[in-house]
Amino acid sequence: MRPDLIPGTITQVIGASGQGLTRWARSLGHAVVSQDALAHVTHLRATVAEEIAFGLEQRAVPRAEMHERVTRMLHIIDLDPDADPAHLSGGQTRRLAIANVAVLEPEVLVLDDPFAGLDPASQRRLISLCEALTDTAVLILGHEAQPAPGDVFSLVDAHLTPYLPPSRADLPAPVAPGGLIPLGEVTGRRGGARTWWQFRSGPGEFRVGPVPLSVQAGGVLWLRGANGSGKTTLLRALAGLDGAPARDVSLLLQRSADQVVEPTVAGFVGPRHAELGLDPDAHPLDLGATDLRLAQFLAVASLGRPVMALDEPDVGLDHRGRGIMHRLIAEELRAGTALVLTCHDESFVAEVARYAAVSSLSLDE
Repeated sequence: MRPDLIPGTITQVIGASGQGLTRWARSLGHAVVSQDALAHVTHLRATVAEEIAFGLEQRAVPRAEMHERVTRMLHIIDLDPDADPAHLSGGQTRRLAIANVAVLEPEVLVLDDPFAGLDPASQRRLISLCEALTDTAVLILGHEAQPAPGDVFSLVDAHLTPYLPPSRADLPAPVAPGGLIPLGEVTGRRGGARTWWQFRSGPGEFRVGPVPLSVQAGGVLWLRGANGSGKTTLLRALAGLDGAPARDVSLLLQRSADQVVEPTVAGFVGPRHAELGLDPDAHPLDLGATDLRLAQFLAVASLGRPVMALDEPDVGLDHRGRGIMHRLIAEELRAGTALVLTCHDESFVAEVARYAAVSSLSLDE
């Protein structure tokens, strides 16, 4: 079975990690926006608008048409045209990456797990962008169907079948929380100063806080907020990064590949790699998105700190991996570890709340 990729339509293909979704899509020979949004941002231009225009410049698109197409993209993705691409949030970077390719108006545009890390407003913006591409057929790959118009299929053993939603994941038994762990007032700062490798000064400093934080041992604090509200900046400060005072907090980074510092799975994860059935001699970056995220969690947990900060731990997980992540989270909570997490998927947090004590704090208020 092959989907009818007709201009102006949206088609979704859903599959588990390891089913070959990305490989299958690339075999179609169309423009692909990969899971790694940073791979589609050149950082050779000073502003978002200039980044979107970059591909059009390389194709010698006339100036008036270039301006019209870039302006249209900016309106759809709702980003500040003068913002520095290097200082966008993860969700904002994903929207920019999609715009960078969509503005070229390919016949077929393949988006690989594009909703990962997007807040609800950004997800709606992305669907609007796909609907606005009337001259392009959009093919969305993912682990879960999204509320977008069009056909939905499942990829099973390299074959397309009618879509069947996955069964609900089994969740761990409830975990009783312990005493309160005060983390003090946390202030996050990013940008501002120019580092040794930059050729130009950065924009003004972005600051969030001070925010008073506390979390129960064996409990979860959910930091909520739209893309760009400062959640990642606050988590980085909580972990003592970007010049913030050191705390006994470990951090799971939003982008798993940024945390890989060892050439083998065994070196990255330690002996617990066997729990995931991973080849100890494989390079971590050769793992699928789900296995890499789970391996990353085990690597951070192995530090044994009383507080773990998790930046979008659900991103990249398929249905199987989501269940395993819940098991790993519950194990940490039972050991008395306190978790501070960011997550745009409210259903994932709702699942955590079925076995853990979850409190929340919004950075939008």
